[in-house]
Amino acid sequence: MVMTSVDSRRRPEPGREPRAGEARVIRDEDARLWRVREVRFADAKPSLIFECEAGFRRVRTYPENWRSLSDEELQRLSWKT
Repeated sequence: MVMTSVDSRRRPEPGREPRAGEARVIRDEDARLWRVREVRFADAKPSLIFECEAGFRRVRTYPENWRSLSDEELQRLSWKT
């Protein structure tokens, strides 16, 4: 089960910087689209969630300016746990 807080009918455009609380969409080297969003949990620090059709990744340590990172920088960040 994949948790989402973004209305799937209104998808952000790849490369466009999201507003607070909105997902950002990036494209990886295999042309897969990834939705990147910040999720706040009641019992833990916020995390970045990277979701695509193939699966998801959770990054617990990330910079505050993650929304302004390039797609390539976010891809590299997605591999850090």
